[in-house]
Amino acid sequence: MFRISFKNLLLANYSFAKRWVNKKNPERIIPATMHIFTTPFSFIMAGMYCWILGSLDFKFTSFLPTFIGLGIIMLPFQFFLEKKIKKAIHQWHIEKEYKSLSKNERWNKNILAFLFFWIGFGVFICLGAKFMGGYLVE
Repeated sequence: MFRISFKNLLLANYSFAKRWVNKKNPERIIPATMHIFTTPFSFIMAGMYCWILGSLDFKFTSFLPTFIGLGIIMLPFQFFLEKKIKKAIHQWHIEKEYKSLSKNERWNKNILAFLFFWIGFGVFICLGAKFMGGYLVE
């Protein structure tokens, strides 16, 4: 189940990266795929961090500890995922599977990648609003 869902999503992100990366720099497709794939997960982790901070009784007087905490949560999580994704791209033969897609299937994969990114960002905003609600209401 894990492999089926993530392989389809990884293929969608590869298709999106293949479309938007400059044709003169094909070596940038894999890093772009990894970044596009991991960014929504990092957004979700940041939203969960904000939600947990907002639910605590203790409130910070400045936003600096909050931003440092976001960096501590988001960056290691993204680096960990990028290592796994790089192995999965080669192990699951994403490049070969991309070549077998029709133009309509590639278009559908691009839409899936676009939706995946913005849904992850939306979850971050919703959870972040929960966090900000605790700081704005006195």
